[in-house]
Amino acid sequence: MNIPKLQVQTTQARLGHQVEAPRQTIRQPKAELSIQQPAAEMNIRQHPGKLTIDQTKAWNNIDLKSVSKRSDELAADGRQLLLEGIARMAREGDELMKIEDGGNPIASHGAENAKLDFTFAPGGQPVYDLVDVSYEAAPVDIDIEPQKPVIQAQRQKPQHTYQPGKVSFQLEQYPDVQIDWKV
Repeated sequence: MNIPKLQVQTTQARLGHQVEAPRQTIRQPKAELSIQQPAAEMNIRQHPGKLTIDQTKAWNNIDLKSVSKRSDELAADGRQLLLEGIARMAREGDELMKIEDGGNPIASHGAENAKLDFTFAPGGQPVYDLVDVSYEAAPVDIDIEPQKPVIQAQRQKPQHTYQPGKVSFQLEQYPDVQIDWKV
């Protein structure tokens, strides 16, 4: 017995495609930037210092003394001379009382009192050692006021271009069905 046979043969469709890639460019221009820094404000205030120069010892050294100092020294010297004079008179009186012991006390007293004693010795020390100099520094006031920077920025927009891509499809092979009957 012959059984009819059905034979089916199919060919699948085949699609092909072509892709054209998209193109994109992005360019970012630099921002325009301006920065200015104003100078800080600075105030310096110097209070005057105190300079003290005392030349009293230097003037005394060259015998240029103040009236009060001169008066004190003369009073002290006068007292000393008075005491020396009293002592000399007492000694001379004692010598005159003992004139019988011999010698010539009157002539020796005259010769002794006739001597002139004049001594003048100004300036015993260098003057720079005798001048007292002192200085008191005063504080300095410094005020600084900083200034903020001035910043100006202008941004630039990006430059963007875009060309879309393409995809194209085509049928490279058509589908096919073949049916065959065999008896």
